[in-house]
Amino acid sequence: MKNNKGSVHGVARAAGAFRPTKRGMQRFGVLVLGICALLGVTQASNIRQLFSAMAGGVSDLKPVPVSKSEPTGWENIDDITEGTLDPTAEQTASTPNIVDLIGDSEYIIRGLVKEVTDGFENGLPYTQVTLQVNEAIRGNVGEEYTFRQFGLVKPRKLENGKTYLGTTPEGWSRYSVGEDTMLFLYQSASITKLRTTTGLGQGKVIFAAGNAVSQVGNDGLFENVEVDTKLLNDKDKRLLATKRGAVNAEGFMSFVRRAVKDKWIEGGKLKHVKK
Repeated sequence: MKNNKGSVHGVARAAGAFRPTKRGMQRFGVLVLGICALLGVTQASNIRQLFSAMAGGVSDLKPVPVSKSEPTGWENIDDITEGTLDPTAEQTASTPNIVDLIGDSEYIIRGLVKEVTDGFENGLPYTQVTLQVNEAIRGNVGEEYTFRQFGLVKPRKLENGKTYLGTTPEGWSRYSVGEDTMLFLYQSASITKLRTTTGLGQGKVIFAAGNAVSQVGNDGLFENVEVDTKLLNDKDKRLLATKRGAVNAEGFMSFVRRAVKDKWIEGGKLKHVKK
């Protein structure tokens, strides 16, 4: 990729022209992994999900027109692809579980979704979410916290009459005003500052009627987890026995609070194990 030059809009154009040949798949893999680097999505499971989502709807990608006089900050495609994984390598990461969510998150916060907007910045589509924070389990974020993730909320008609279809990729967290949610937030990208939930949809937990369930139905959330049994109460044991579906909200909150406060992962008391 060292000789390939172009802006991020060139990446989008190239992806839009993709055809499913073997060589095309390899080239598209490089583009997708480059976009992952741009967005700060460096986890293997996130990369795999993004690749699948984009491969399924790549014909919908449309470049955002940007004035030639407006700098994008991404004039060299090397800036996007540097340091990414081999796109032809097989990805074998398992579904993110509660250990991954806690261990890989910069912020863990619970609150009500106050506002959801979208737009473009330097030609890059984003969704902006503002949370009224009720509790910050990890991170000092204040009473309100606002962040942006890649993609629009819904397709948007542009001034040139065309419709931009670059919405939030399938499997990523989606937001509605009024939701009572806990977000496990991965660190933001160093340049764009865009951010995702850790484990994508798995990292957004919704609370309703005394229950807690991730956007993907807690599928695999408590599998391959090993905990020091001396730390567990009855609610914890029921939580960890759940293969899929909603769990008790108070029990879930208590488990996460204690794991973070008492540094269970750092101390080797909470682990992701292969079974």
